[in-house]
Amino acid sequence: MQHKARLLLAAVAVTASAGLALGAAVPHATASGPYVAYVVDGSGDAAGDWGDEGTLSVNQHSRSNATRLWQTVLSADGAKWKDAGGDLHTFTASDIDGIFGWKTRSATKYWQREEGLEDIDGIVGKETFGQADGYLYGPYSDGEVTYTGSAYEVSFKRLDGEYYVKVGSKWKVAAYNWRS
Repeated sequence: MQHKARLLLAAVAVTASAGLALGAAVPHATASGPYVAYVVDGSGDAAGDWGDEGTLSVNQHSRSNATRLWQTVLSADGAKWKDAGGDLHTFTASDIDGIFGWKTRSATKYWQREEGLEDIDGIVGKETFGQADGYLYGPYSDGEVTYTGSAYEVSFKRLDGEYYVKVGSKWKVAAYNWRS
């Protein structure tokens, strides 16, 4: 029941904010210094935005701001992780570190199960990212996008075709190949 109510809330918010949508097509990668930083793409509409993103797992992009973005989703949804003794713990803001380790993998499996996904593997791929993007609405005039989590709402920024995640008090680009 909570899942349906959340979907309804997200649908209403998307409809209400559709007139404020920003978006110019930009490349999926952006140059930053001597290397290219691949980022979570923030071009186009916010709804349906993450379904074409890369993969996050213990083996892929495991230390990144893209992982930090995903961990923020897990925290907003009150996802649970299982310790070695089998006890469940809530994934909280203090668990957001940009490292896709065993806690993040366990909380991702919990999230996938709660969302009724086919693959409950602890890997954030197109299916998992695509399910999460159904809870995004915005952007507003300042580029803010809101994710409607089961526990609370969280904001991200979309600027110049890139997603940003809050790290402390600063907005950092949600890059796949580095973390702040």
